[in-house]
Amino acid sequence: MKTTGLIKTMYETKIIAAKTLGEAWEKACTLIMEEGHSRYVQAPEYQIETRDLPLIIKVSEPFLEPRLSDKASATKEQASDYAKKFLQGSGKEKENSFDYTYYSRLRCYPDCKVRAFLPSVTDSEEELQEEVKKISPDGKCVVQRIDQVEKAIKILKKDPTRRTVVMHTWIPFRDLMKFGPKRKDTSSPCVLLFYPQLIDGKLHMFVVMKTNDLYNAWPENAYAFTALQKYMAQELGVETGTYTHFSVSMHIYKDMFEEVKRKFNL
Repeated sequence: MKTTGLIKTMYETKIIAAKTLGEAWEKACTLIMEEGHSRYVQAPEYQIETRDLPLIIKVSEPFLEPRLSDKASATKEQASDYAKKFLQGSGKEKENSFDYTYYSRLRCYPDCKVRAFLPSVTDSEEELQEEVKKISPDGKCVVQRIDQVEKAIKILKKDPTRRTVVMHTWIPFRDLMKFGPKRKDTSSPCVLLFYPQLIDGKLHMFVVMKTNDLYNAWPENAYAFTALQKYMAQELGVETGTYTHFSVSMHIYKDMFEEVKRKFNL
């Protein structure tokens, strides 16, 4: 009996397979509540208990209804609006009022052209600066905004067999410095990678998130991320395929436990 209990509460990666996004979310909520690891979050901005697991969600037909479960808090209109802002932004003025948005990180990513062409160097700061000056005599970084989605589409149009098209949101110098002076009251992107794969005339999408609020956020997240999949497939002139979503920390917050139990008869 003790061994069984240990296995049940072990923090290990789980996999859910479903036909639709709605079905996937319902299965995931039940799994997290029944088998989720008890994990306490003690962040500066909030402290709360969660049920948490690394979770892979595989959806075979992500555009088949229901794309949004009728048990989800978000409405179809809210999910559609979220997807639109994810793909097209909220407008320049509104976009700049946020610390970051997925749109800004994905479609207006600020990269340094100097850094991009640096050769492999040692951890010597002097050697690094010497290499920088070979590319930029004044030693300054040259920043350029990149629309990773459009670049990915162009690459796949030119080479449909390419396996290495990756779009990401992470800026290490900023996002790893949670407790730095400029990061005291800010956050980092929860979604890290979008990895499209064009196989047998279908565009499959793989998404990696560091953390994901399953109950409150996942329905809209998956709705928007598959909207990106559909947009790219249309631009490429191919069909949409499967959707695979991996969160290293898929969780439900304690203040939602009773509501989830009631909705799912747990």
